[in-house]
Amino acid sequence: MTTMDKLLTDSSNGRIVERVERTRTAHLAHHLSSVAMRQWERSLTGMLAMPAAAALGVAACATYGVAMIERIFDVAESAVGEIGRTITAEDHHRQEARHEARA
Repeated sequence: MTTMDKLLTDSSNGRIVERVERTRTAHLAHHLSSVAMRQWERSLTGMLAMPAAAALGVAACATYGVAMIERIFDVAESAVGEIGRTITAEDHHRQEARHEARA
């Protein structure tokens, strides 16, 4: 038999039994208070994390959109530059052909 069991079964030590029960109750209350506090922290974090996650998702989509538009402009710019170089080269060849034909 453990010491706690002896104290609980011994009717002459009523004060000790009451003190032990109060101590257990106080420990249980403290534990429940700690668990409740952790749960409140989680719920508040969750409530704050939801709008933040939504805002980050919107920002990510906008950034992807901007990156795609930037890439489209890069491709268009290099295509226009290549067309310009091709036209310039063709004009240069035509002018040389005209000069050769005149000479």
